[in-house]
Amino acid sequence: MARPERRNADYFPLWKPTRATEIRFRHYDFKIRVNALRNSSSAFTKRTDVRKLILEKGKHKCVFCGSEENLTIDHIISVYRAAVGSFPIEKLNIRENLQLLCLTCNSRKAP
Repeated sequence: MARPERRNADYFPLWKPTRATEIRFRHYDFKIRVNALRNSSSAFTKRTDVRKLILEKGKHKCVFCGSEENLTIDHIISVYRAAVGSFPIEKLNIRENLQLLCLTCNSRKAP
């Protein structure tokens, strides 16, 4: 039986939206653009491998208060900013733009 390959310590999965989703990213209607980005991004951050890597990166604690309960994955630069074009869509779901926050800190975070 072959041994599974070890992943590089810098490994982080690549976000690959579907073609249909990419088309909606460029839609003239802002609501459609934001919803397409939010839905695709949310599906990516809910993946088990992505969640595990972000939990490890944040040492299973909220980066603001240190809580270990009700942790969520948050975008440092928001999905909204990517939708309006002030942040590159390609960098929205990279390790450096994702952080762990508890629900309380995430709801208090300024837009």
